Amino acid sequence: MSRTKLLHNTKKKNHLDYILNCFEVADEVWLATAFFKMSGLKLLLPAIKNHIEAKKPINIIIGQNFGLTEPQALRTIFNLFEKKRNANLFLDKAEEKIIVFHPKLFLFKNNDSGIIISGSANITKGGLTTNQEVSLVRKSKLSSKDWKAAIKYFKSITSKDNASLLNLMLINRYEDYYKKQLKARKDQKVTPDKRDSEYSFDYKNLKNRLKKYRTAKSKADFKQREKDYKEAKKLLNEIADGNRLTQNRFEEIIDALVGAAGQKALWKSGSLYRNRRFVYNSKNEFRGLVQFIKEHQNNLPNDVFTEAKALVENVHGARVNYITEIMMTFQPNRFANLNSNPITVLKKEAGVYFKAHSDSFSGQNYQDYCLLIEEICNELDLKNMLEVDSFFNEIYWLLKQEN
Repeated sequence: MSRTKLLHNTKKKNHLDYILNCFEVADEVWLATAFFKMSGLKLLLPAIKNHIEAKKPINIIIGQNFGLTEPQALRTIFNLFEKKRNANLFLDKAEEKIIVFHPKLFLFKNNDSGIIISGSANITKGGLTTNQEVSLVRKSKLSSKDWKAAIKYFKSITSKDNASLLNLMLINRYEDYYKKQLKARKDQKVTPDKRDSEYSFDYKNLKNRLKKYRTAKSKADFKQREKDYKEAKKLLNEIADGNRLTQNRFEEIIDALVGAAGQKALWKSGSLYRNRRFVYNSKNEFRGLVQFIKEHQNNLPNDVFTEAKALVENVHGARVNYITEIMMTFQPNRFANLNSNPITVLKKEAGVYFKAHSDSFSGQNYQDYCLLIEEICNELDLKNMLEVDSFFNEIYWLLKQEN
């Protein structure tokens, strides 16, 4: 009967302990590791030597992607395996740039039973003992589908098409690549320069701003803004649903949304006003954009933004700021407005860096942005993303004055 358990590294037990126990009872071993380092090999070396001295078969395949495998580890295991009849050592060919050799698979056979360990741990000291690594351990009979599939996979990755039997020439060639990669990684860091506590995104600045924002005037301004966006939604529905929308009426609606000479705008993104006359000439295309957003307003931000961004390309004079104003007008609880104002505030007041220009946002970027705005909304007890936008706009203009 097959059994499965979870294996992870803790102070009391780890991958190394479990693997060493498996070596003690195994009569044949197969190991596949993406990264192979001396730190890990030293921990397994006594067990591997005992296994070989007992003339038990062992097969190991090692990856060379990114130059993270250490040449010294390759030489050490090569010298140990050399001229040993039942010991086979393979190096993945790494001939495809877009295909990375990344398995961590440990197979141990004992009579008619097998143990399969597969997860995230490489043969490194960190992988075997201290890193946050997790693997699934499967115990089963050799006749089981799982064991047969694991052996079949191992044979596939060690086939002549995918791997080479390690020799000194391959080690020397790999060492040259390793040195180049080591030089390229010289300034690479494992962790960010600052810890979480050192970043300014602890809401301190935003909360201090919020105290000054929550005035009678700000509350009145937001109430008016809610009314404006409700009116804007009616106008968008007229564009989307009105089969007899005339050109004159369309232009009137655009002016009402973005503003015109002597006319206050319902939307608050100031840059929309400048190119409104170009938008006049794209009535049908603009209508298609509004219809799409309205029909798909309950979909993920990623999906709506991605398709809307493609549609707005056909609307002369309109860009991403039009898209997110429409999205937020329909769903102020789900979609956030996106322009230079909130991006600037997030950077200067919260230490959060997004792309500088909204036009360069992908659908996933926008979805991540909406999730962050939602988090801020909840943390600061703001009503919705429309109020967050109002709050950020006020901060933006204060920052202008302060600078």
